[in-house]
Amino acid sequence: MSRLVDLYPRAWRARYGDELEDLAAARPLGLGGTIDLVRGAFDAHRHPELVDPDVVVIAAPRPVSRQRYEDLRVARRLGLGAIAGAVLIIIAPILALNGPIVFDGDGAYRDGMAAWPFLLGAMVLLSGGLLGHLIRLGSGHHVARTGAIVALLCGPLWAFGPWNLSLGTLMLVGLVVFAGAAWGARALSAAAALAIIASSIACVAIIGAGVVAQVDRLQGTTVFVIAILAVAPIWLAIGGTLHRLPEVDDDPAASTDAPREASTV
Repeated sequence: MSRLVDLYPRAWRARYGDELEDLAAARPLGLGGTIDLVRGAFDAHRHPELVDPDVVVIAAPRPVSRQRYEDLRVARRLGLGAIAGAVLIIIAPILALNGPIVFDGDGAYRDGMAAWPFLLGAMVLLSGGLLGHLIRLGSGHHVARTGAIVALLCGPLWAFGPWNLSLGTLMLVGLVVFAGAAWGARALSAAAALAIIASSIACVAIIGAGVVAQVDRLQGTTVFVIAILAVAPIWLAIGGTLHRLPEVDDDPAASTDAPREASTV
């Protein structure tokens, strides 16, 4: 715990370090709390003026209503499905790369039909994870919600025709918009947002390099495999950020419709 507090600026530690140590001692941080602390350290260095006010924001979930808790449990299950989808998105390109070579009038290509069910399954599970984030976001956050909706619709459609670069690009653009807006709204960790954005850019760059190089269809399969493997971290980032659940507050007057992302000390 002390190592995490050391990530904060000296002035911040002098004023709030003891209180944060007491808070952590009263309740285990867990993975989500650790990520929140690291993100808070990043924000503290970006905004040193926040040390001066009487209130400092520390990420922590707030108890929610029983109905909201059940909704978030559904989102968590969808997140677990997205994590499972990461396995499928790795299997799919490997099967495509090992498909039989077929010759026709335009040359040779690999028959990747064996990979199609895995690719479609991965895209459906990713869409489920994005649906989980829509549940978690609740009302508002219109930009993040729009990006997620575009991605969750385009992903399965693109799986039916992986050669359709327009649908694939639109899916990645939706993911980037969702990640950036959700991170800006503190609804997604910086690490998860960076993984989604970096993987999307890497995929587009790899496909673009193949198009510029004018690779043939046989070489194109290899380019496709590398590009798909580059986006595998997206499934882990989407699913992994849905695992954390708040406590339940059975007092309707004290609970809210959405989990609190911050508490004051």
